[in-house]
Amino acid sequence: MLKKKGMMAASFSVVIAGSLLMGNASFVSADSHLNGSSVVAATGDSTLADMPPYLKSSVEWVWKNRMLTEGSTARNNTIFDQIDAGKGSLNYVVRWQSSKPVTLQQRQDIARMLGRQMNHWTEHLKGYDGWPYQDIKVKVVGWAVADPSLLLDKQPDEVVYTDTTTDELASEKPEIPAVLPVAPAALSRYEHYWDPYYSYPGGYDKRFDMYLWVTENFVGGTGQDWGQRVNDDYLFSTLNSDEIEITEHEIGHGFGLTDFYEEHERPPGGFPTNTIMWAGDSDHITDWDIWMLRYTWSQLKKDTSRFPNTTRGDEGPIDTSPDENVNIAPAATVSTSYTSSWEDISALHDGFDPTSSNDRSHAVYGNWPETGTQWVQYDFDQEYTVSQTDVYWFKDGAGVDVPKSYKIKYWNGRSWSNVKQANGLGTSADQYNTTTFTPVKTTKLRIEMVSKGSASTGILEWKVAANKL
Repeated sequence: MLKKKGMMAASFSVVIAGSLLMGNASFVSADSHLNGSSVVAATGDSTLADMPPYLKSSVEWVWKNRMLTEGSTARNNTIFDQIDAGKGSLNYVVRWQSSKPVTLQQRQDIARMLGRQMNHWTEHLKGYDGWPYQDIKVKVVGWAVADPSLLLDKQPDEVVYTDTTTDELASEKPEIPAVLPVAPAALSRYEHYWDPYYSYPGGYDKRFDMYLWVTENFVGGTGQDWGQRVNDDYLFSTLNSDEIEITEHEIGHGFGLTDFYEEHERPPGGFPTNTIMWAGDSDHITDWDIWMLRYTWSQLKKDTSRFPNTTRGDEGPIDTSPDENVNIAPAATVSTSYTSSWEDISALHDGFDPTSSNDRSHAVYGNWPETGTQWVQYDFDQEYTVSQTDVYWFKDGAGVDVPKSYKIKYWNGRSWSNVKQANGLGTSADQYNTTTFTPVKTTKLRIEMVSKGSASTGILEWKVAANKL
């Protein structure tokens, strides 16, 4: 069903689990309609051509008449997008809208459960049609809870948010807690996915992609690209199960897969197998679900600006990981808008890895006393395909600080252009700040820094990952 909540304008499903909430409703085994066929694991060259014929017409019908028509994958924030932006990782915040305490063991089990349910979907993408990832690394990076005392035996490294708002659903359903804990919007990918120049506080690794939203007295489940919402008792009762029906169903919506409540929402003639995406039809992911997921990926990956890290034809995978690409910075000629007379612009690419942002054991670059927008630039003697930068900021505790923000620009042959799909743009001290972006062919690269207040800016090392043409 289609609902709106605040600014989400999101399509929420409501799935009711048979054993927990459906009363007399019964399930049909998901294997009863399989026509003797089963999914074979994808190999390195598997494509849509390998889809079993008996699934083809229904999968294509749902894509054309439901997903395209309803725009369920139109936002560049599906779980496909989230995984690709995170280079094979997903970050969750658990939104604990419950009065029940949670032990340390249960919190650890929740993190493992999320990884298990997510990988039950993505394991079917391994080796399929340019999907570049293996096991997806799922991490709980924070807990949003109104009463932090509910987190028993809290560990020093656990991040807890205690800000709250009011749950609008409580006005319709008084049994739902009215107090709704929230994590910082500044760290939410859902709030900022549309802005390629947004800089997450602490860098992209500190963002959270989705909520696991756990609510007391909530019936069924909802989900989309913002996350999944389930009942607290249901979470506890299924925490260590292998496949969890409601949770997996709601994760399916995060990939853009749709519900099938009404007859007109289903393919003519019905489904050739059961599907977990039709509430109550299957308690696990089926062949039809797997090929609907794969079909969706095959359609979305055609937009190479949206998914730059995938296989394109015979070119092979475009790998933007720092372990595979070459740092071409040492080959560059360096220039800048301004350098302090006692600093050295060549420090940017001297190959020295700092131990902190105030490491003065080697030369450093700084532009004190200048403020506002300053730039540093690399010029190369040939064209490279550039896809990533790593910046270690200089911060001396006096007049030089990390920037307020910055942009990465490339020379398009006529003028400077901002790189597209920039993910990262971090300003953290004492570490490399990695930014990945849509690969560009260029002979020049520039960082434009905006200073923080009256402080100037500086850099200890600037690496550029690229493939030589």
